[in-house]
This record gives sequence, C-alpha cells and structure tokens, in this order.
Amino acid sequence: MGLFGGTVEGSSSGDSYSGSKLRSYGGGETDSFSSGQDLGGAAGGDIQAQVAMEQQKLQFMNQVHKLNETCWDLCVGNPSSSLSGREETCLNNCVDRFIDTTLLITNRFAQLAQKMGR
Repeated sequence: MGLFGGTVEGSSSGDSYSGSKLRSYGGGETDSFSSGQDLGGAAGGDIQAQVAMEQQKLQFMNQVHKLNETCWDLCVGNPSSSLSGREETCLNNCVDRFIDTTLLITNRFAQLAQKMGR
C-alpha cells in the first residue's frame, strides 16, 4: 500500500498507484536515494541538513511557546482589552531575561563542546 492509500507501482497486485492524485516518484526507475544506497552522499547530506533545519525550527517554536506561556502567566493577572503599564513592563523584562538566559546556556554548552573537542 502507498503512503496515501492505494497501491504502489510494481506492487504484487499489479494495479497502478491510484490512491492519490500525486505522481509516483521516478516512474519505476531506481536511483541511489530510492534504493537506500549512498545516503551519505550529496542527496543524503541535503536531507540531513533539511532535517537539522526543521529540528532547529521546532526547537525555536517550542522556546517561543514556553516564553509566551511563562511570561503571560507571570505578568498578566486578568486579561482585558489592553495591557497595563505594569503588565507591559513585566512582559518586556520577562522576555529580556528569558533571552539572556537562553543565550547564556547556549554559549556555555558551546564552550563545553569546544573543550571536549580538543
């Protein structure tokens, strides 16, 4: 069965891939990626870089979510149509401290990694 239902070309049922309107990849040809060979090559490196980039995006989004939740809970008592001056100042300070702390931890881990690499 294919990723989106139906059967994949060349499967034992003999049907063409009809479960999705997406075209099948390669039209039955095999290349180094589809056959699972040479993943350390250029294609594998590109995929690894894309996966690493997506993981960094996910980590960033998680940090932003955590920042929003933490600072909102700390600074905003009862939501209203606008923030008070105290709430706004508290949110600004909270975000600044959160960023400072994140940078401090990141730099410290980079220093430790560099020491261990020597």
